[in-house]
Amino acid sequence: MSSVYNVLCMMCGRSSGQLRGGRFYQAPGAPMPIREHGRNRCGFCSGNLYLEPDDSGIAPYTIADSLAQRRAS
Repeated sequence: MSSVYNVLCMMCGRSSGQLRGGRFYQAPGAPMPIREHGRNRCGFCSGNLYLEPDDSGIAPYTIADSLAQRRAS
């Protein structure tokens, strides 16, 4: 079983996406996190990002990412 984490901003509280099995899935409508001074920052406000374990068993960004890839091909 792979671990799923929500990537959230400490400053604005918005979600940037999810980490699932070591891979990042961007949240729909969210800008990519910014790499600044060796740390990832929120794409909305440049706040610090943190990981919150997601034990819901649902990976919505993974599903949305897969659908987008299918539509593109």
